[in-house]
This record gives sequence, C-alpha cells and structure tokens, in this order.
Amino acid sequence: LGTDFKAGQTKFKTAAVEYIRALGLTPRVIASSNHLGNNDMLNLTSKKTVQAKMRVKSNIFGPWQEDQLDHQVRVMYTPFMLDEKRDVVEYTSLGFLHCPHTMLTYTRCMDSVLCVPLMIDAAVWCDLFARHDKDSALVARATAYLFKVPEGGAQGVDPGFQRQMAALEDALRTTVGGGDADAAVLAELLQKGVAAGIIDQAQADKLKAL
Repeated sequence: LGTDFKAGQTKFKTAAVEYIRALGLTPRVIASSNHLGNNDMLNLTSKKTVQAKMRVKSNIFGPWQEDQLDHQVRVMYTPFMLDEKRDVVEYTSLGFLHCPHTMLTYTRCMDSVLCVPLMIDAAVWCDLFARHDKDSALVARATAYLFKVPEGGAQGVDPGFQRQMAALEDALRTTVGGGDADAAVLAELLQKGVAAGIIDQAQADKLKAL
C-alpha cells in the first residue's frame, strides 16, 4: 500500500502546504529537522538505512513536480530523548510582489503513539474493503493518507492531506452505497465491536448518537 507510515511531522507538512497555497502563497523552501532516541532513529545511524529514509521523507511532494520547491530533511539520533520526538519545520514562501513569508512550527510528541492508530486504520480499512471485494487500486488510493509514499494504484496521487482524506471518503461512499457514508461505516464497525465483545450494545448505541 505504501512506504513508511505518515504520522506526525510529515502529515502536518502536507496539510500546512495546502494551507499556505490557500493563502495564495507559493512554497519555495521547506527545511525540517527532528531528533529522538528510539529504535527507529537508532536504525538511521546506518548510512544505508538513513539514505533510504531520507529518500522517502524528501519525496512526499514528488507528485506535484515542483522543481522550485526545495524540501530538505535532517534527522538526529539523541538517546536521552527516547521515544519523544522533537521537530522543527520552517516554511518559506513567496507572496504578492514576491514578498517572502515564513512560518515556523515546533512539535513534541511520542513517536510510537502517533504510529499505532495508523496501523489500526490500515487493518480496519483493508478488512472493510476486502469484505466488499474492492480492487487493490481503490484500496491503495483510499489509504494513501497513511503513507509517506503511496504505492500500487496510489502512485502519483496528490500528496495534499485534505485531498487524500477526500479520496478515502469517496472510496467509502462507493463501498457502502449512497447516503451518509460516515454513519454507515461507523454503524458497521460498531456492530463488529459488539460481536467481538469489545463493547456492548448500549455503548454502541451511545456512540452512534454522538
């Protein structure tokens, strides 16, 4: 379905660039760095591994084919930080009369906590689409929001986060039929939870009513 989960910094980047474009600005430089001390970052101390990781991280805007967008990524292994990621991203864009505009973001988060829900999403959506006999290309496009570089039928999809979420919504409408796709999918998932003993029927009814 894709290469490397798109969890924290990278997912925000795709949404931030959409926001910058919506302001009428043209992104020119995205310079980011992050450091943490978990096993994932330890693996990046290997030159071969870090080259592969950097290729994936730097290529998230590839489908836009914007030669003037300079996207740079740096990572650092800092054992003391353990799983708590710290990242800084500076976005420099051009506005009216080529006036520069700079936006800076700083994020602290537990890296593993960000990734686990994406694994659950992938399992739930793949199960849902498989039970409705949907083709792999549709599944790849629907789950593109989970990965830094979507593969298979999702290769070359728009990297914008909102565009990718819209693709998921379209796929769900196709899968569950007309009407309110979100409500239909939620009802189906809640009934699975009841059948598995994860929640009871009273809890499912309360969640439906939210």
